[in-house]
Amino acid sequence: MRRSPRNLTITWNHAGLTHFGGVYFFHEFLRVLQLRHFLAQQLSYPRRNGRYSVPQMILALVYPIILGLDRIETASFLRSNGTFQYLTGLPSFPDPQTLRRFLLQAPHGFWEQLHRVKRSTAAEVHSRARTSLPPHS
Repeated sequence: MRRSPRNLTITWNHAGLTHFGGVYFFHEFLRVLQLRHFLAQQLSYPRRNGRYSVPQMILALVYPIILGLDRIETASFLRSNGTFQYLTGLPSFPDPQTLRRFLLQAPHGFWEQLHRVKRSTAAEVHSRARTSLPPHS
Protein backbone atom coordinates (compact mmCIF):
# COMPACT_ATOMS: atom_id res chain seq x y z
CA MET A 1 0.00 0.00 0.00
CA ARG A 2 1.31 3.41 -0.98
CA ARG A 3 1.92 5.85 1.84
CA SER A 4 1.39 9.57 1.90
CA PRO A 5 3.07 11.96 4.29
CA ARG A 6 1.07 12.42 7.50
CA ASN A 7 3.08 14.97 9.49
CA LEU A 8 3.91 17.60 6.94
CA THR A 9 4.04 21.28 7.79
CA ILE A 10 3.48 23.65 4.90
CA THR A 11 4.37 27.33 5.22
CA TRP A 12 3.99 30.15 2.73
CA ASN A 13 6.09 32.78 4.42
CA HIS A 14 9.51 31.14 4.60
CA ALA A 15 12.28 32.94 2.75
CA GLY A 16 13.48 29.66 1.21
CA LEU A 17 10.11 28.68 -0.26
CA THR A 18 10.25 28.15 -4.00
CA HIS A 19 7.59 27.62 -6.63
CA PHE A 20 8.26 23.90 -6.23
CA GLY A 21 6.34 24.01 -2.93
CA GLY A 22 3.05 23.61 -4.80
CA VAL A 23 4.01 20.12 -5.96
CA TYR A 24 2.64 18.65 -2.76
CA PHE A 25 -0.76 20.30 -3.35
CA PHE A 26 -0.79 19.04 -6.93
CA HIS A 27 0.12 15.56 -5.70
CA GLU A 28 -2.71 15.61 -3.14
CA PHE A 29 -5.13 16.84 -5.81
CA LEU A 30 -4.19 13.91 -8.07
CA ARG A 31 -4.44 11.50 -5.12
CA VAL A 32 -7.95 12.69 -4.23
CA LEU A 33 -8.97 12.31 -7.87
CA GLN A 34 -7.43 8.81 -7.86
CA LEU A 35 -5.81 9.68 -11.17
CA ARG A 36 -3.29 6.83 -11.09
CA HIS A 37 -6.02 4.25 -10.66
CA PHE A 38 -8.14 5.90 -13.36
CA LEU A 39 -5.25 5.97 -15.85
CA ALA A 40 -4.37 2.35 -15.06
CA GLN A 41 -7.94 1.32 -15.90
CA GLN A 42 -8.26 3.42 -19.04
CA LEU A 43 -4.87 3.03 -20.73
CA SER A 44 -3.29 -0.08 -22.18
CA TYR A 45 0.36 0.01 -23.18
CA PRO A 46 2.08 -3.39 -23.14
CA ARG A 47 5.76 -2.89 -22.38
CA ARG A 48 8.70 -5.20 -21.98
CA ASN A 49 10.21 -3.59 -18.89
CA GLY A 50 7.75 -3.03 -16.09
CA ARG A 51 9.78 -1.03 -13.58
CA TYR A 52 7.31 1.86 -13.88
CA SER A 53 3.60 1.56 -14.51
CA VAL A 54 1.95 3.55 -17.29
CA PRO A 55 0.40 6.04 -14.82
CA GLN A 56 3.80 6.53 -13.17
CA MET A 57 5.42 7.25 -16.52
CA ILE A 58 2.72 9.74 -17.45
CA LEU A 59 3.07 11.52 -14.11
CA ALA A 60 6.85 11.49 -14.51
CA LEU A 61 6.28 13.43 -17.74
CA VAL A 62 3.66 15.75 -16.22
CA TYR A 63 5.56 16.80 -13.09
CA PRO A 64 8.45 18.48 -14.96
CA ILE A 65 5.92 20.39 -17.06
CA ILE A 66 4.12 21.56 -13.90
CA LEU A 67 7.46 22.54 -12.37
CA GLY A 68 8.27 24.64 -15.43
CA LEU A 69 11.19 22.51 -16.62
CA ASP A 70 11.67 22.83 -20.35
CA ARG A 71 13.40 19.55 -21.25
CA ILE A 72 13.31 15.92 -20.17
CA GLU A 73 17.04 16.10 -19.44
CA THR A 74 16.46 19.03 -17.07
CA ALA A 75 14.19 16.81 -14.98
CA SER A 76 17.06 14.43 -14.25
CA PHE A 77 17.86 16.37 -11.04
CA LEU A 78 14.56 15.01 -9.68
CA ARG A 79 16.14 11.54 -9.66
CA SER A 80 18.35 12.55 -6.73
CA ASN A 81 15.68 14.47 -4.84
CA GLY A 82 14.34 12.09 -2.20
CA THR A 83 11.81 14.62 -0.94
CA PHE A 84 10.27 14.95 -4.40
CA GLN A 85 10.05 11.17 -4.73
CA TYR A 86 8.50 10.89 -1.26
CA LEU A 87 5.88 13.55 -1.94
CA THR A 88 4.91 12.21 -5.36
CA GLY A 89 4.94 8.56 -4.39
CA LEU A 90 7.27 7.58 -7.23
CA PRO A 91 9.76 4.86 -6.23
CA SER A 92 12.43 6.74 -8.17
CA PHE A 93 12.29 9.24 -10.96
CA PRO A 94 12.78 7.61 -14.38
CA ASP A 95 15.93 8.28 -16.35
CA PRO A 96 15.45 10.79 -19.20
CA GLN A 97 16.21 8.05 -21.74
CA THR A 98 13.47 5.87 -20.21
CA LEU A 99 10.98 8.71 -20.58
CA ARG A 100 12.08 9.33 -24.15
CA ARG A 101 11.68 5.64 -25.06
CA PHE A 102 8.24 5.59 -23.45
CA LEU A 103 7.15 8.44 -25.73
CA LEU A 104 8.83 7.21 -28.90
CA GLN A 105 7.83 3.54 -28.64
CA ALA A 106 4.19 4.11 -27.71
CA PRO A 107 1.87 2.40 -30.16
CA HIS A 108 -0.57 4.53 -32.15
CA GLY A 109 -3.48 3.03 -30.20
CA PHE A 110 -2.03 4.37 -26.95
CA TRP A 111 -2.19 7.95 -28.20
CA GLU A 112 -5.81 7.40 -29.25
CA GLN A 113 -6.60 6.07 -25.76
CA LEU A 114 -4.88 9.06 -24.17
CA HIS A 115 -6.90 11.50 -26.31
CA ARG A 116 -10.12 9.63 -25.46
CA VAL A 117 -9.33 9.84 -21.72
CA LYS A 118 -8.58 13.56 -22.03
CA ARG A 119 -11.80 14.26 -23.92
CA SER A 120 -14.01 12.24 -21.56
CA THR A 121 -12.38 13.77 -18.47
CA ALA A 122 -12.79 17.30 -19.83
CA ALA A 123 -16.43 16.62 -20.68
CA GLU A 124 -17.07 15.24 -17.19
CA VAL A 125 -15.45 18.23 -15.49
CA HIS A 126 -17.37 20.61 -17.74
CA SER A 127 -20.73 18.93 -17.03
CA ARG A 128 -20.09 18.88 -13.27
CA ALA A 129 -19.11 22.54 -13.32
CA ARG A 130 -22.33 23.44 -15.13
CA THR A 131 -24.53 21.62 -12.62
CA SER A 132 -22.71 22.94 -9.55
CA LEU A 133 -22.60 26.63 -10.52
CA PRO A 134 -25.53 28.87 -9.56
CA PRO A 135 -27.44 30.39 -12.49
CA HIS A 136 -26.50 33.90 -13.62
CA SER A 137 -28.98 36.62 -12.75
